[in-house]
Amino acid sequence: MFKSTLKSTGLGLLAVAITASMTAMADDHDLPDARALIDRHIETVGGRAALEAQADAIMTGSFSMPAVGITGDLLVASRAPAERVVQIELPGMGTIKTGYSPDLAWSIDPFMGPRLIEGEEFEALTESSVPAAVLRDPEFVKSATTVELTEFMDQACYRVKLEWRSGRQTFDCYAVESGLLIATESTESSPMGEMQTVTLLGEHKEMHGFLVPTVTRVQTMGQEQVLTMTEFKLESPDPALFELPPAIQTLVEDR
Repeated sequence: MFKSTLKSTGLGLLAVAITASMTAMADDHDLPDARALIDRHIETVGGRAALEAQADAIMTGSFSMPAVGITGDLLVASRAPAERVVQIELPGMGTIKTGYSPDLAWSIDPFMGPRLIEGEEFEALTESSVPAAVLRDPEFVKSATTVELTEFMDQACYRVKLEWRSGRQTFDCYAVESGLLIATESTESSPMGEMQTVTLLGEHKEMHGFLVPTVTRVQTMGQEQVLTMTEFKLESPDPALFELPPAIQTLVEDR
């Protein structure tokens, strides 16, 4: 998924030479420390306090799958310490809704109905929702190792291998120039089996004093989902958003 050279056309030849030189440095074990890359990203977006401040927030925007012409409205609501609800309204199709808390994760949609999220799928949600996990703290990350200097979407980046205490393995890619996390790569569990997933983070904008990616592209199974943020509020969401749908409540009681 991550390419290791730039396209060798025009000025790209110069870029290839530069990248080759940098790669040679990497071969000499001169790659930057993984924790230093993580900390640089955190400071670039505004610091730990800024990231932790997003525990109570509401994000609205759009969801699309360009290849199949699907579009809809997107709502992401978060509340401290680590709860999140993602709701997608698809005209003519219905509502897709996913909820997460440290004790319970669930989803309900017109295609698969209601279900509880467990096992590796639950762990993946935890590692993308809990602030300490998002910050790659040792509480969740067993080890972080910079494995190569590579290039992605015309940006040179350092690829960092993460070994999670849950047993999962993922990769982060930090841009050399900006220091921002621009991509993650993982193998995700789903009802359809394991899927190779690449998540791209782009078009960062300053909001409330820190940088946030306003466009997220999730690539898996030959499809791309695009989540575009148009409004971001730092406020406590309506508690009703976190109430369990009746069908989910029934599954919880049965369990």
